[in-house]
Amino acid sequence: MSSDLDKYIPEFDENEARARLVGLTSQELIDELINERKMKCVLAKMLDVEQKRLNQIEKIIVEPSSLLKTPGIPTADDIRRMMDDE
Repeated sequence: MSSDLDKYIPEFDENEARARLVGLTSQELIDELINERKMKCVLAKMLDVEQKRLNQIEKIIVEPSSLLKTPGIPTADDIRRMMDDE
């Protein structure tokens, strides 16, 4: 599995990580594993929050502007015509 992940983080030194883990006790290894799983959950939640924000932004972008209904505000076509007149 690590070979699939390597393409996303080529700067990660797996040998260095292995060397650091070799000296740990089984309790320290368990603690490392638990902390990594917590981090994975935190990142997943953060990603979910950001995805919801992006979805909200997309909805705002897609909905028509209320300025279009305001009298006196030139549309894009009005501005193009004004530019052609010059």
